[in-house]
Amino acid sequence: MLKHIQFTAQTGKKFNLAVVLILLLSLTGAAAERSIQVEKINGLPYVSLNRLITTFGIESSFDPVFQKGRLYYKTHYLVYKTGYASIIIDNRLINESYPVIRMNGGIYIPKGTALLIAGTFFSNSIITEKNGKIVISEAPAPEIKEKIINLKEKKGKIGFIIIDPGHGGKDPGAIGKGGLKEKTINLQVARKVESKLKKNLAGLKIKLTRKNDRFIELAERAEIANRELRKDVNGLFVSIHVNASISSRISGFETYFLSQNPTNEEARKTATLENNVIVLENDGKGKHKYNDLEYMEALMLTTQIQKESSILADTIQKNLDKKITEFKSRGVHKADFYVLRGALMPAVLIEIGFITHKKEAEQLKKNAYQEKIAEGISNGILKFIDEYNKMIE
Repeated sequence: MLKHIQFTAQTGKKFNLAVVLILLLSLTGAAAERSIQVEKINGLPYVSLNRLITTFGIESSFDPVFQKGRLYYKTHYLVYKTGYASIIIDNRLINESYPVIRMNGGIYIPKGTALLIAGTFFSNSIITEKNGKIVISEAPAPEIKEKIINLKEKKGKIGFIIIDPGHGGKDPGAIGKGGLKEKTINLQVARKVESKLKKNLAGLKIKLTRKNDRFIELAERAEIANRELRKDVNGLFVSIHVNASISSRISGFETYFLSQNPTNEEARKTATLENNVIVLENDGKGKHKYNDLEYMEALMLTTQIQKESSILADTIQKNLDKKITEFKSRGVHKADFYVLRGALMPAVLIEIGFITHKKEAEQLKKNAYQEKIAEGISNGILKFIDEYNKMIE
């Protein structure tokens, strides 16, 4: 009795893993085989990425600064990052139960990821596990009697929420009359959202990207969220900001999700304002983190995540509108925010008001008004989670 795993790569939203249990009736000719050893590291099954690349002739690249690597084979590709349990393969986001690791100068990937690579890159071959090895047989498979069980890639329920108070430290964000700083309001509201969510979601992990007045680079904020991703566990990323305008008459609150095509010129200007923080990253050299390759990967992911993010944005905006009567809703918009680019999950950015509007700025400083904002945001998140979890069951 052998265990064969035959993968069918599909162009679209899902892929199937066909776990094939076979009883050999006859073996007519040996298949040409290449194999890679499965190793146990801290009790978990891993495969040496270098051996996988060498054995199967896969092209690769690795950036030691950002600990990110890519694999290429014919028309297929894979993107991974050490410390992450998530990978991107052929425009699909896949979450593993444990992360890619770097050890003794080498990269090791979870066995499940290795099987996925083999099944996707060599979809016309037979992938077999035997004697602690992953084996690819390139010759036609022997005549078999088989029983197939289809296992569809299933999205995980929401298991964590990352609340991101925008700006901080040397980056004050927008500054209003009297020296009122956006970063201060963002943190105050974020703490209130955290508190309300913890009361209603006892089983979920609720985490702030910053708990005090410190500077965090834009890319790092999404990474804090991405490190929490696991197989069967998805999350949300919510970034809280205060807007500003050259016109002191503009007021109101709005929610954004990521898109390379801004809703309008105002949305583009808002994103530009928030993205300007990169000049403070690494003494002004932070822009290299948002180069074309990174951008293309972000756009690939938006096709998978954008719809969920738009629903999250709409749900939060509607619930904010129910709580806030002093100022009008400016609706849901899309724009290219760097802080949202790297998020591998539903992600939104909320502009809770205008610091440049005298009356709104006065309200934004008040604890009672911040409580209303926090309640609107948390109610929106709770509503989205309830609907999302029902949808994937």
